[in-house]
Amino acid sequence: MLILRIKISLLVLFCFTSCGYHMGRGDFVSSYSSITIPYVSGDNQGDLTTEIIKAFSQSGVSVSGCCGRLLLEICLFSPNDENIGYTFAYTEDGTRTKIVASNEARISATAKVTLIDQCSGRRLLGPCSITAYTDFDFEPDLSTVNSHDFALGQLEMHPQAFDVAKHPLYRCLAEKIVDYVVHNW
Repeated sequence: MLILRIKISLLVLFCFTSCGYHMGRGDFVSSYSSITIPYVSGDNQGDLTTEIIKAFSQSGVSVSGCCGRLLLEICLFSPNDENIGYTFAYTEDGTRTKIVASNEARISATAKVTLIDQCSGRRLLGPCSITAYTDFDFEPDLSTVNSHDFALGQLEMHPQAFDVAKHPLYRCLAEKIVDYVVHNW
């Protein structure tokens, strides 16, 4: 009989953990009614601000325009990139040269996040630095690409690929910020 109780207890415990249930007080922001997310400092185009509002809305947190109980202050440091992939450069006739050119980069961005209770003015979380990164490919020299390869698409020079890579980077950074705020105890 004791073994049967243990088996049932383990089965129930396994079922609760497999659906995401965990013991505790609940989400950090569950005791607050809403959160205000002003424009992110350093986000000139508003892309990160948009992704953060979207991520909070998807998490079930009530986002308010100006009068939320919580205030989320975020300062974005400018994204930087580093080359991580290289290839040999080719001439127009297709022969490989001894010149090495980069064709893959990693873009990263860091945000300083602070959560403030607007009623008391007390800082609840932070400041905390949160970093996200994403990798992207680019074509180092479009002059050697034939028309067939060009027609297949996805050939961008570094500046254009850098701008396009910011969207998944900001989405990832927004998800990390929401995880930090919502699931922090």
